[in-house]
Amino acid sequence: MASKENQFDPKLFVRKELLNFSPYTPGEQPGLTTSTIKLNTNENPYPPSPKIQKAIEEVIEKGLLRKYPNYHARKLQELIAKDYDLDPNQILVTNGSDEALRLLFQTFIGPGDTVVAPDPTYSYYPVLTEQMMVGAKYKAVPVLENLHFDFDNLKKSEGKLLCFAHPNAPTGIEEPKEKLLDLIRYFPGLVLSDEAYIDFTDGNASLMPEIKHHPNLLVSRTFSKSYALAGLRVGYIVSSLETISWIRKLKDSYNVGIIDQVIAETSYEDKEYFLEKRKLVLSERSRLKTNLESLGFTIPNSSTNFLFCKPKQGISPEHLYLSLKEKNILIRYFSYGICKEFIRITIGTKEENDILFQSLKDLV
Repeated sequence: MASKENQFDPKLFVRKELLNFSPYTPGEQPGLTTSTIKLNTNENPYPPSPKIQKAIEEVIEKGLLRKYPNYHARKLQELIAKDYDLDPNQILVTNGSDEALRLLFQTFIGPGDTVVAPDPTYSYYPVLTEQMMVGAKYKAVPVLENLHFDFDNLKKSEGKLLCFAHPNAPTGIEEPKEKLLDLIRYFPGLVLSDEAYIDFTDGNASLMPEIKHHPNLLVSRTFSKSYALAGLRVGYIVSSLETISWIRKLKDSYNVGIIDQVIAETSYEDKEYFLEKRKLVLSERSRLKTNLESLGFTIPNSSTNFLFCKPKQGISPEHLYLSLKEKNILIRYFSYGICKEFIRITIGTKEENDILFQSLKDLV
């Protein structure tokens, strides 16, 4: 007779909404000891601030690891608030910006609600909509032929929440600020500007200063990209005091660890190092774009740390992705919609970019 353990099927107890659910698919993560050139998940090619090692040592020496961290990540809140003339309580620090997005959706998206977003944009938005498991709808508004947002159709779309990456991912395109503000004023619901890549723009592109003028606006940020802390998982979301107070109700008790907080604080304060490495990324972005265009790639101007590259006619993007993978070079290929015509390449170091360029030169 079979034991009860062998007969037990957890699927019988799973919520029915989850049975046909498709989770978010992240980029490949090779082992830590691999020699792979990793240009697929938009990580920073340079190390984080050298000051963080001493900061970590001080946490350990003071015996702070045995204590719970500050519930609000108060010092980090205050540092950010000072730069943007905000109340610290307008800032909710989270375990990566993905947690901020999840809390936003959990707070406001209910049965029958609609989430609106341009297409393509960050592919986690439709996944989050489905993860709420309340029958919420997701409306994707295709971008124009030039890959810019279709502002006219976004304005015509009705929904409770409008989400977009600014600059957009995976295209790397930065939309004009005035057009975004006009959309925020026009849209009747909440609007999220997901600014994971904002530090790679050239000017004052962030919508953070606009929060005081637009109560329906939220801005999310991450330390993963420009601060080279993707392995740490620290982000934050900013809005009006009232909006953040509702989102905070769903936050875990101690969602950001003490070492995470201290590293983020130290990195945020080391502005000289931050600007130095940012300058290197922007310089390599320009150089790599020029080199790839010489191979026949069509590339929109990027305001991020990656390039969205369309190979010349007759060259398969998927073939390039697979061929580079065989050479231990990882880039990103999306097999759906307009994205399947492109490959996305993270900006690496000069040495990494040169190896990539030579490998592509051999393939095209």
